[in-house]
Amino acid sequence: MNMLLRLFRRLFRRLSSRPPGQLILRVPAVVAFTLLFGCTGPPERPAEAPASVPWPEFAPPQPNETTFRVDPANSELRIRVDPEGAMARLGHSHIIGGSVISGTVILGDDDESARLDLGIDPSALEVDRPDWRAAEGLEAELDQSAISGTRANMLGERVLNAEIHPEISVRSTAVSGPAWLPDVTARIRLRGTVREVIVPVSVERTARRLIASGKIDLLQSDFGIEPFSTAGGALRVSDRMRIRFRIVAEKVSQQ
Repeated sequence: MNMLLRLFRRLFRRLSSRPPGQLILRVPAVVAFTLLFGCTGPPERPAEAPASVPWPEFAPPQPNETTFRVDPANSELRIRVDPEGAMARLGHSHIIGGSVISGTVILGDDDESARLDLGIDPSALEVDRPDWRAAEGLEAELDQSAISGTRANMLGERVLNAEIHPEISVRSTAVSGPAWLPDVTARIRLRGTVREVIVPVSVERTARRLIASGKIDLLQSDFGIEPFSTAGGALRVSDRMRIRFRIVAEKVSQQ
């Protein structure tokens, strides 16, 4: 309901800025807009997602392997979600993220033996920081009530369901390609559903530090999330999410 009220306010602000003659011509559109929202049915459900895959084991480090521990303060996750549909211009893109990544990276004598085990804390995710929005070319400031509402919806039962699923987990199952830009096959566990993805990752390594960064697009519906939709689908949240990450890990001293 709050979202609908915000949309109406934005629409009326645009209409009130027009000359009187143009405003009269636009009144039927307002009526149609109101009727469309008044007749909105339940959002369309996405096509059935593929079956969940098994969650992999994670082998402990061997004597000849080096362990790196993720530094959450210097690691970062960014997720962009956009509106779509015929009325998309009345919605907002949202940038979600933060220093929420923890875990372990293990490197062996050969690159293909590398593996990672990561956790993401959804309760620590932030929404629409002005500098994040500016970096994406979006209007920097959003109403604080809109930001709070977006975050509450994100953590709620219909999306991340963070109270029941307090962690998003990522484990690799294979690594291939050159050491500076390997393809990492990983499984993501979100809301109890596990999906396998292949992510090209840019890697920088020194004697004591490992930095890995990359991006990937994921579908919310693949994890059982039904993107918000209203006005018969004319305004909806895109199923596709653009995810960027930067993981900084420090070498663990041998005991």
